Amino acid sequence: MNRALEGGSADPRRAVRSGIFGHAGGRPGARARNRGFTLLMVAVTLPVLVAVLGLAADLGRIYTVRNELQSFADTAALAACYELDGTGAGLARARTAGAAGPGAGVAANKWDFSNKTVTGAEVGFATSIDGPFEAYPANAENYRFVQVRTAVRIPLYFMGALPGVSTDQQVSARAIAGQAAEPALGDGLAPFSPDAHNPAAPDFGFTKGEMYTLKWPPPGQRDNPQRLCSGDRGFTPGGGSSERGYIDVGQGEGNSALHDTIVNNDFNLEQPVTDGSPLTMVSGGKNVSPAVEERFHQDTDVISRTYSEYHGNGRRLLVVAVNDHQDAAHVAGFAVFFLRPGSCGNSNVDACCAEYVGPGLVSARHKPAADGGGLYKVKLFR
Repeated sequence: MNRALEGGSADPRRAVRSGIFGHAGGRPGARARNRGFTLLMVAVTLPVLVAVLGLAADLGRIYTVRNELQSFADTAALAACYELDGTGAGLARARTAGAAGPGAGVAANKWDFSNKTVTGAEVGFATSIDGPFEAYPANAENYRFVQVRTAVRIPLYFMGALPGVSTDQQVSARAIAGQAAEPALGDGLAPFSPDAHNPAAPDFGFTKGEMYTLKWPPPGQRDNPQRLCSGDRGFTPGGGSSERGYIDVGQGEGNSALHDTIVNNDFNLEQPVTDGSPLTMVSGGKNVSPAVEERFHQDTDVISRTYSEYHGNGRRLLVVAVNDHQDAAHVAGFAVFFLRPGSCGNSNVDACCAEYVGPGLVSARHKPAADGGGLYKVKLFR
């Protein structure tokens, strides 16, 4: 028995394992089958993976282009809105700014990763944020909202290969900006406060194009026609015999501080001045003529004698808080005044006069499109 075993298989269990896992059908064969299955799965899933990656690439490009166009529409609408001043010329400037964007070479004017310039933008104007928006309004007055719409078509490199899917896609953007009424102003306020002739009137009782007082002469000089502003002749300011015109917007009462406030808007106003808020009047004779002249000559237009002729950079415009003509002065509203040549005369006892323009527009080179008095600020609405 032992000899038989010795002459036969060395171990029955080994024989069994050999029969099952031998070279003909053992582990090498299993590995081959596994490799075949993997190749099959790769062949099946690879097109799906490529399609998903292609879809992601196309969708990512659509998302990027939409953001680029929205950036253009936002900045173009804001730039256009600053140009609206209630005139046909203002509409023309706004139309150009809305179609071309805020300026040549600006990144916001580009799309396709700043490789292409946005063209063909549609610009419309309205008197209300809800429209209707018109490209060419017949009358420019009170058109203070701008809509910019733009669109481009981009190719779809992967999605376009799918059945029923177009090979390109239109991507569009829209923005609406407007001149919104503001009840308060901090930065940008000039330290003067003209007396309203009629605090309840839309224009405070002022006449556009007329000259009114920013700084009054001393009480003993107010009857001198040579030292009065034409619009205030026969008008007595509030405040009794105290010299009125200056207000404290955080600069205090010193001449040097008043100079810096007029020229550089350098003051520390703790909170914005609002409609109805009390005003702190600055008394005493202040020589503001040098500061007014300095600001005047910072303008790019020092030639125009009236606002209707003006085309400068805005330095000759002053946004002021108009007071209510009471002894305890309060803000009746805001307005913008235009500095004419020699606005403050030649001596410390002369009045400082400026032309009443109308409502004020924060950070603008001209008045807003709205009529009457008040204060407006350009904002992005949609």
